[in-house]
Amino acid sequence: MEDNGKIQAMEKLETEWINYTTALGKHYDAEENSLRMAIFESNELITEETNRKYEQGLISYTNALNHLADLTDEEFNMMNGLSFSNATYLQGRNQNFFKLYQYNRNQKLPGAVDWRRGGLVTSVKNQGECGSCYAFAAAAVLESYYKKKRGVLIDLSPQNIVDCSWDYGNMGCNGGTVSGSFDYAKDYGIAQESKYPYVHTVQQCKWRSNIGIVTVNDYVLIPQGDELALQNAVAKLGPVAVAIHATQPDFRFYKSGIYSSSNCGEPNHAVLVVGYGRHPIMGDYWIVKNRWGTDWGYSGYFHIARNKGNMCGIATLAFVPI
Repeated sequence: MEDNGKIQAMEKLETEWINYTTALGKHYDAEENSLRMAIFESNELITEETNRKYEQGLISYTNALNHLADLTDEEFNMMNGLSFSNATYLQGRNQNFFKLYQYNRNQKLPGAVDWRRGGLVTSVKNQGECGSCYAFAAAAVLESYYKKKRGVLIDLSPQNIVDCSWDYGNMGCNGGTVSGSFDYAKDYGIAQESKYPYVHTVQQCKWRSNIGIVTVNDYVLIPQGDELALQNAVAKLGPVAVAIHATQPDFRFYKSGIYSSSNCGEPNHAVLVVGYGRHPIMGDYWIVKNRWGTDWGYSGYFHIARNKGNMCGIATLAFVPI
């Protein structure tokens, strides 16, 4: 009977794996197929455990297998491309270096904000297996900035930043910073996506003066860890580029609900806060745009706990152009 159970479990796994690879158009040779299926199985157990905790009322979010389910941890971690390893450029660039966002702590703010409804947010993108989250976050917040200034919502080019901003502390597909990307944009501007399309890898810089259309005059850092300041900036200025710790397995497979974790480390993934709200039972949350495609989370978005100890560092490295 025990052998029959194992056989049935293996048959079930193989069926799920075939359905998964077929749906996503993934193809592997025989040796790699076995490895990828084993990774898939391990990740399926993670999602099942997360969902059991949700059903028991222990957590406020759910998991689902997605296009990341057959990646190794190393492959997945490459996608979390917030990096501070370029010491030459980043020396001394801490909170004391940046201009800080100034705000009135007593100012009354809206109970909820969603800039998607305000027409300041472009479609969800997919960075692929390139550590370019910093470039996507910078481009995304500049898209919103441009819409507020000029009244036109356009897609800007993360590839422009990936290829051309090495002198500003960024390292192509091996990570970078939003602030370095803003510094590049101040000097050169960022091209439209249509004129400098994303190719999921590093290539020779193709920027030309006639395609760099969006620049930034300056930018500010939200006081580190101050979620009220972040809320104020989102309400008053618009979407804000932030960073979170994103390598937890249950975040990788986030599907719905308000994410929280006691296992977060330093921020390593740049994303975009587009609003905030409050659930009557689960409490305050941020609305955040990711860049792992639309089949991840809420059509590419996630909710993460707000006013809960700076969850996963969401207010630690928050920048907005001014």
